[in-house]
Amino acid sequence: SDLGPTIVIGGIDTGVPNTLFPGGCTSSDLIALEKAGALNHGGFVSGVAHLTNDWVAMGLISGAQKGAVQSAAARYK
Repeated sequence: SDLGPTIVIGGIDTGVPNTLFPGGCTSSDLIALEKAGALNHGGFVSGVAHLTNDWVAMGLISGAQKGAVQSAAARYK
């Protein structure tokens, strides 16, 4: 697991806390799974958008934090 304190995507530190979920996965782990499973960059960005939308709905992150993560995903090459 990526146990860093914040979500970092492609060297971009979002400043968003890297939540550890009950099953042992972190937010960063879930984003890495999206990257590994994406067929292309657009698929990765879309997957991250779905994740972050869910996290906002669950009250885990704010709208501004969602924007920071999605922006980092969009800039990641």
